[in-house]
Amino acid sequence: MLNMTHAEKGRICIISQYFPPDVTGDVIRLLNALKALKSQKFEVTVIAAFPHYPDGKIPAKYRGKLFYKEKWNGIEVIRTFILPLPHKGFINRFLLYLSFSLSAFIAIFLVKKVRVVWAFSQKFFSYIPGIMFKLLRRTRLILDITDIWPEAIVNTGYIKDNGYLFKIIGLLLGFFFRIADQTITLTNSMKKMIISTGVSPSKVTVLPNVIDSDFIKPMNVEKGDFNRKFVVMYSGNLGPNYDFKTLLNAALKLKDKEDILFVIRGKGEMKSYIETYIKTNQLKNVYLDEKILDKHTLIEYLNKADVFILPMKKCPYPDASFPIKLLDYLGCGKPVICCTEGFLSKLISKYQAGIPVSPENPDEIKEAILFLKENPKLREKMAKNAQELAMELFSYNVFKERIRNIFESHDRLNMIKEI
Repeated sequence: MLNMTHAEKGRICIISQYFPPDVTGDVIRLLNALKALKSQKFEVTVIAAFPHYPDGKIPAKYRGKLFYKEKWNGIEVIRTFILPLPHKGFINRFLLYLSFSLSAFIAIFLVKKVRVVWAFSQKFFSYIPGIMFKLLRRTRLILDITDIWPEAIVNTGYIKDNGYLFKIIGLLLGFFFRIADQTITLTNSMKKMIISTGVSPSKVTVLPNVIDSDFIKPMNVEKGDFNRKFVVMYSGNLGPNYDFKTLLNAALKLKDKEDILFVIRGKGEMKSYIETYIKTNQLKNVYLDEKILDKHTLIEYLNKADVFILPMKKCPYPDASFPIKLLDYLGCGKPVICCTEGFLSKLISKYQAGIPVSPENPDEIKEAILFLKENPKLREKMAKNAQELAMELFSYNVFKERIRNIFESHDRLNMIKEI
């Protein structure tokens, strides 16, 4: 039993590699968690890396330092060293994760006594300082699992699921899961994957990501340059996890349809591949947009879409990840062409919020686009269903209630209905 004062029982430390001004799906989740914790009067300290995402450029005030303490919206943030490397390739990512894990371990000794440490959403590297925090500072440990490793790495093609690295990572994570007091993940499918490692079901709960419905919502906007076009949009990271080859093959098959425009918006290491494909095949029906937009302009931009597309690769473990961009698509009230299998495909199908198609099948994408274009009433119905799905499963109220239960009423965790 931990001996803590009343004030200490309300203190939480969150370990997260990414923090504003860096913007990732995990940061959006973190900001919602901070909002919920602050509303419930918890005192939070965040251990986070120096700003570095995605290009590895670290602002001048952090350079040459190991730590940097600052305040963010009244929250104490202890910034820690990270290598100045771009998020590109397996080796760079590994070195980034490892350098943060080491510096965050040292930073745990700069934190006041807390009730809980929450190792947040950065694969298993931020779990290591979290475990050391638990053992050395005698706190309760919560692991936040937004990608199921090592399966999620297999999906990217970086490792094989019959190799030694897969087995080593799996053994480490199994140990991490068992030593944690609570494990949080995004969906019931992910929960089942964690339980399959031998973790007690009572120690795993679902905390879905959340849509800010006051901000992400359907809007009537002028299409501008996209006027008189049926816009099929992808918006998000241009990373190797996504199947831009199949998406562009579908665009090639619709090359003669001058009223259909594919909009690919975002930045990432697949940019050069996309540009080369567009140039080689002389695709005038694909528009690549790398502009960085503020959040208000971004939502207006997203609402220029007629349909969204989520082009996932065919992979052995489709439920090992959950692309947070899907929530933006649903929140804007647009049908989603969902190119994947597993949980996401079933979700879109169950709520009739779009059309699930087989991954890596450009012909099915082509047919889905033409079908939605030619059926505006069905498209309108699916758009409404998409927004209702977003509000039912991914609302802030659901998220806030589960946060409250996780930190204040562990005995009641299993009473919450999970998605």
